[in-house]
Amino acid sequence: MNTDLTKRNHARQSHLIINAKYALSIREINLILTLLTAIDKNDKDFKDYIFTLSDFKDKTDITMTTNDLNQVIKGLMSKPLEIKISSTNWKMFNWFSYFEFDKGVITCRFDKALKPYLLDLKERFVVNDLKMLLRMRSSYSKRMYLLLKEYSKIGSRTFDIQELQEILKVPKSHIERYAKFKSDVLKRAETDINKFTDLEVKLTEKKRARKVVEITYSIKKNHTDLKTFISVIRELYTNTILHFSKDNRPIMCSTKGFLYYSDDEKKSYIDQKEAQKLWEYLHENRENLYVFKESLGETKEHAYLSNIEYFRAYLKENFVHKKIAKLKRGDEILDISIFPNGRLYEMNGEQIDSDVVWKILFKLGKEGKLEVFDA
Repeated sequence: MNTDLTKRNHARQSHLIINAKYALSIREINLILTLLTAIDKNDKDFKDYIFTLSDFKDKTDITMTTNDLNQVIKGLMSKPLEIKISSTNWKMFNWFSYFEFDKGVITCRFDKALKPYLLDLKERFVVNDLKMLLRMRSSYSKRMYLLLKEYSKIGSRTFDIQELQEILKVPKSHIERYAKFKSDVLKRAETDINKFTDLEVKLTEKKRARKVVEITYSIKKNHTDLKTFISVIRELYTNTILHFSKDNRPIMCSTKGFLYYSDDEKKSYIDQKEAQKLWEYLHENRENLYVFKESLGETKEHAYLSNIEYFRAYLKENFVHKKIAKLKRGDEILDISIFPNGRLYEMNGEQIDSDVVWKILFKLGKEGKLEVFDA
């Protein structure tokens, strides 16, 4: 069976649909956005779109069971969208006229009343990339992206707070508490859009009598979205320490484009799920990546503090015959240094190279308490 979920990832929507009033779950909006890409820009009428859940997963990398699909469709059929034509004219539609599930094959059709807003569009429409939208994990972020994409050539868009809340149909809790609306919707959208899409946006507020009544997003081309960021790293910064994980492990990217921990003796690649989280972590901390800094001195020091073998090599390379630390042994105070061959010794002449001492020095180094690092 040929699927109607083609490799095409772009879809067009009239500005009237972009600004329509509706609220959908993350699964519901993902299904709609995916099916919109099945529409060809030259289509003059809707047709039946046929696919399987396997086809849907292949296109989106999202897994749905038949029960999930049933719940999503019930939700969609009970959540109309309201399109404002003018101040005195509005229309209400369902997204789809029907869905059918038969032995694993799904057939559906967009409601014919939506033809003026999805087919043969000549002006005031928004083109979106499905891959960008799917990466965002909030349905509000997806909606905000589309609302801002419409104004990307203008460079900013201002919303009346109450009007925006009506467009997004946010719950009562978000209307009564602006702080919650700001954190869950506005700031979340700002973060998601900047991370995953071709837009870079920044939120500002306008107050009246200490109450926020308007918000404005500045909009410009995003040159540091996650996709671009990964491409830059893979092209220019392979096999170089990028940053350190939260548990202080050095992260590198191989020449094949896969992330790995450089302190892993096997140099095995990080599995896909963890790698995705690490790419996002690196992107969020991109201003602090060592490969983007003018001096790599801090990188080397941090690298050697991530692994005791690196630590030994670092001391041997940089601190031969220098006092590394003072250690107490009984009533004695020992000044510890290192020979060119990498063996530790007490500066009065006694060789004391032991694993216990190395572990103590390594611990002091990670705590920033080695005297040599303060010199």
